[in-house]
Amino acid sequence: MNFIKGIFTAIGTIVVFGLIFVFVKFDLGTRIEQVKALDPQALPEYMKMFDKVLTTGDPAKGMVRKVKMQIPEGMTKEEAIENAIEVMDSVGEEYGLAMVDTKLMSRGETDSAGVYQPYIRIRSYCSKTIAQIFLGHSAEFIGFMPCRIGIVENKKGEIWLYTMSMELMINGGQPLPPKLLKLANEVRTGMYSMLEKAAKGDED
Repeated sequence: MNFIKGIFTAIGTIVVFGLIFVFVKFDLGTRIEQVKALDPQALPEYMKMFDKVLTTGDPAKGMVRKVKMQIPEGMTKEEAIENAIEVMDSVGEEYGLAMVDTKLMSRGETDSAGVYQPYIRIRSYCSKTIAQIFLGHSAEFIGFMPCRIGIVENKKGEIWLYTMSMELMINGGQPLPPKLLKLANEVRTGMYSMLEKAAKGDED
């Protein structure tokens, strides 16, 4: 009996010393305080992203939102894409997000080698005023600018609309000042509305 108690005592001692080592080695005291200073939504959002990465093995899938574009009856794929673009531009204007760039990467045609190249277009949107306010807060926000929506044809011939998931940009660090948080949420609402409504082909 004493022998078993001795084993458990030894194991307990090792565990305690192990915890002390980890706490000191990785400065967990400081880390815990730093985590406490984060936005309350930071850890849940990081976990959502990490869960997608673990599930799919693809980090990109944890960082984007996507919606399948509907092709209304009587419309060609090309007509549906142009209609979606008109909708996203119109909705963007409602939120003060102007189209600042568009790149047609591929028209969805067969190339000279006889290989079909799927349709790919990237459209960029921004508010100059909001951009300047955010860059005044942190120049590193330039990495998120301008906001983009990608129109991508997959191997099945389906058209999907993609945009960056903005939750970590907004809630992934220490809480943003109230004014910036309000503006960031407005931009997020605008971009997500553009994505959803363009996919449906309807502004309503």
